Amino acid sequence: MKKNFNFEGKGGEFFSLVLVQMLLTIITFGIYLSWAIVKIKKYLMENLSLDGKKFSFEGVGGEVFSLLLIQGLLTMITFGIYGAWALVKIRKYFTEKTTYDGKAFEFNGVGGEVFSLLFIQGLLTMITLGIYFPWAWIKINKYMLEKTTYEGKAFGLKAEGGKLFSLVFIQGLLTIITFGIYFSWAFVKIANYLASQVTYDDSSFAFEGDGGTLFSINIKGILLTIITIGIYKFWYQMELFRYYASSTSLDQK
Repeated sequence: MKKNFNFEGKGGEFFSLVLVQMLLTIITFGIYLSWAIVKIKKYLMENLSLDGKKFSFEGVGGEVFSLLLIQGLLTMITFGIYGAWALVKIRKYFTEKTTYDGKAFEFNGVGGEVFSLLFIQGLLTMITLGIYFPWAWIKINKYMLEKTTYEGKAFGLKAEGGKLFSLVFIQGLLTIITFGIYFSWAFVKIANYLASQVTYDDSSFAFEGDGGTLFSINIKGILLTIITIGIYKFWYQMELFRYYASSTSLDQK
């Protein structure tokens, strides 16, 4: 059974929300940032649904402030070594504060495992001058997805590094030789492949966006953002989110 995503966020609402959160963050010299993150995350999640059932985010500004402060300090005093453990704690919090149909997601990643994963994948990417990056990206995201569960069932990623490398190389080349015009079609092809490789239990996701539609959204969004000196950016983002959501589905067996 095919279940469709839907996003109902509106540009005017998002503009007002972000403007207020930015002002409060500025006048508090950055202290309010955690509360701003929570309010924006809540808005985005509350406007997202799958098969008519809503997502939500139950995070609390004070908790996020303490979490980011402590994890940031521990990462700094260990010269970045603690970063992997910090990443796990932050991801765990945001994952487990996210719900779908009233039920929370779970994340069971382990700091030591993430440290080893990031270290090895980062090292291989560096010594191959970036060529290994698609394989590294898949391994990292495969781990993160497999450690994420909903109702006790895990997500997964079946993508292959070689296929992703070829896809990104060809789509990137076509984007360059068309001076960026082909970008929307390239994005759709890559998104189509990656979404089809994400699984949830025995179900799979799909992205069926159209390059021409995305191209129109991007042209309109970029031009109006320039003309309005950046103000239209918020309406542009909401239109993109609606496009991404409506193009994505879950084929549940």
